[in-house]
Amino acid sequence: MNKKIGIIGDVHAEDVLLSLAIDWFEKQGVDIVICTGDIADGLGDINAACDLLANHGVLTVAGNHDRWLLTDKKRHVKNAHRRSAVRDSSLQFLDALPRMLSVSTSCGELLLCHGVLGDDLAKVWPGTATTNVEQSLSLDQLLSNSSTAPRFMVNGHMHFRTLIDFENCQLINAGTLKGLYSGVSILDVDEQMVSGFDFTPNKVILQGQYHSIAGSDGRKVWRNTQAFDSRWTPITLHRSP
Repeated sequence: MNKKIGIIGDVHAEDVLLSLAIDWFEKQGVDIVICTGDIADGLGDINAACDLLANHGVLTVAGNHDRWLLTDKKRHVKNAHRRSAVRDSSLQFLDALPRMLSVSTSCGELLLCHGVLGDDLAKVWPGTATTNVEQSLSLDQLLSNSSTAPRFMVNGHMHFRTLIDFENCQLINAGTLKGLYSGVSILDVDEQMVSGFDFTPNKVILQGQYHSIAGSDGRKVWRNTQAFDSRWTPITLHRSP
């Protein structure tokens, strides 16, 4: 049973940081590594990134950028890869990625996806004074039954590592390997903690923020996404930029 889980967000071809993260997770003694997809579209080597994920058995789901690459759509996005320039084995790897994966942990199911469940473009966000609420009826339906709701849900797409507390589930956004909030996370079920770790510009991994999963510790707990009201301070898993 998985007790310590390494979490990688959207890769966007950051093969150097991906390799560093996988090696670092091994030193931390994680039981399994999971990834929220979006391997495509970035400045690094997409073929190397696919090889790293495949060769190290990282449980990975497909993101919208992977879907766009495979269908040769939205190739106007920044740093887009051209399907013709990607190795056949990498295309096959991306094509085989599922939309969702269920992972067993010692305190219940973890559901891995890119956006929200099978929708790789959907977002969930309680909203703040300066950002809009993002709701999901499909997630609300899943959360409405405590016997079927996953204990954890890990997604990406938003490039912002954060924790959202629901009554029956905790949603961990894995963020991304690229840009301002580059980093990874560890979910430690035995220690009842989710911890963020940041990449520094010289590619050193430092502790970011950590939060208990045993209780909300005064954090706001939502019934479902329809209850989101924009009166929320994000629970981040990264340091302030």
